[in-house]
Amino acid sequence: MRGQLERLFLREKPVLALIAVDEMDNAYAALIAKRINSTVPHTSSIFRELEEQGLIKSRPEGRINYLELTARGKSIAKILRELSELLNKKDETRLRLEKLQQMVYTTGITNASLRLGPLRRDLAKLKNQGDQLLRTDAEELDRAIASILSG
Repeated sequence: MRGQLERLFLREKPVLALIAVDEMDNAYAALIAKRINSTVPHTSSIFRELEEQGLIKSRPEGRINYLELTARGKSIAKILRELSELLNKKDETRLRLEKLQQMVYTTGITNASLRLGPLRRDLAKLKNQGDQLLRTDAEELDRAIASILSG
């Protein structure tokens, strides 16, 4: 069985809420709810959980409870932001394939063999690297080059 924090942070809205509190000055539930595209009651519920876990603390001023991260909350927000960036970062092989695709589809038929032939060597290397999706995309591009060259 997963721990309470693990269950909490494997959901999208709590992660977004914690990061939003870290990034905003004078954060409060309604403001965060709007930013993360959630309802105020759901966001308030998330903040109750985060406060129970010692990740945020609220500071009441008049009718508004301002939120701020604890030291532990700041550490977790930093790690979650880094994880999010890592998960969304394209790797070098994918970037190389995209560059090759751009070169292939912008090359005219004139002198195509002079420009596309060498690209197939780079493509052959990519077909042996990366995940299955990358290999499939590389093979598809290779077929497109072969079609242009035989055309």
